Amino acid sequence: MSLTVRKMEQTDLLAIQHLFARVGAQTQIEDNCSFVVVENAAGSIVGTVGLEKSGDVGLLRTMVIDSEKTHSMAAIEFIQLALAFAHTEGVKRVFALSSGKAELFEPLGFEQFSVTSIPHEIQQMDHFQAIMKEDQATVWSYDCSPS
Repeated sequence: MSLTVRKMEQTDLLAIQHLFARVGAQTQIEDNCSFVVVENAAGSIVGTVGLEKSGDVGLLRTMVIDSEKTHSMAAIEFIQLALAFAHTEGVKRVFALSSGKAELFEPLGFEQFSVTSIPHEIQQMDHFQAIMKEDQATVWSYDCSPS
């Protein structure tokens, strides 16, 4: 199944809000965060993820995938597409937060990262602060710079 990624447009807002509601995500779409959508070959939105960035670092947030409209490997392909998008946006290092082990990050090249080593710009993001306050989240880091 072919997936494509693009920046969210204003016309996508209702579909994204419905997707968030279906999975119980308590996320507001903010001006300082670019959301990307993933569409299947039929043009249906099957997922979204936010990229909040500051300079050359970014935070992936609120990844939601519609399991009814896509295949089981979509999460991996989706993260790969989100990382490629982050790179095109000038992000050199991407951070992500997960509860539990989140076994899909490591095979994609993410490394666990110490909370104390996270750049100040990421630590100041509202989403980062909210997740770290509520949860014992694991912090992951991915280097988007070409090798």
